[in-house]
Amino acid sequence: MPEQNECNSEQMMLGFRQGNEASLSVLFRSLCPALCYYASKITGDPAAAEDIAGESFLKIWNRRQDFQTFVSLKSYLYTIVRNACFDWVRKNKTEAGMLVGAAALLEKAEASCLEHLIAAETYHQLYDAIDSLPVQCRTIIRLSYLEGKSGKEVAAALHIDHTTVRTQKHRGIMLLRKRLRYFLPFE
Repeated sequence: MPEQNECNSEQMMLGFRQGNEASLSVLFRSLCPALCYYASKITGDPAAAEDIAGESFLKIWNRRQDFQTFVSLKSYLYTIVRNACFDWVRKNKTEAGMLVGAAALLEKAEASCLEHLIAAETYHQLYDAIDSLPVQCRTIIRLSYLEGKSGKEVAAALHIDHTTVRTQKHRGIMLLRKRLRYFLPFE
């Protein structure tokens, strides 16, 4: 599976460097949720986080020739987002007349940046793994675990039997364990 991901990211990067907007769209759908999560943890403002993440894609699009690998592009995106978040915190806290509070908030944000980065990447890997599940299994996992619906609610929403929901949830968990085995602390 890692070889397939490397091949896909190489193709996406080639298209991205050539100015293919579809490749940018794939990149955006893949990384934007994790970047928004990361930015919202630093700023504490989900709307500002979305703006910052969106603007970061404009910046990389304008410099698309500079990136040779997906890893370097992703690293640069996180750096852009982190720096923009710090600027946002400085500006907004200063405007509110809380310069001392802004300094304390920045210090706290800088200290926990690595934790937020790790969490954002973990969410990114989890959502990618969920997206790779078979359609019905993916739908049931999303409804059950991401939206918090009970087995009966999922069965009613999808017009399927409750035992099918249980079977698909079990199947989904087994497939996720296999796909995310490098992230699990044991097994």
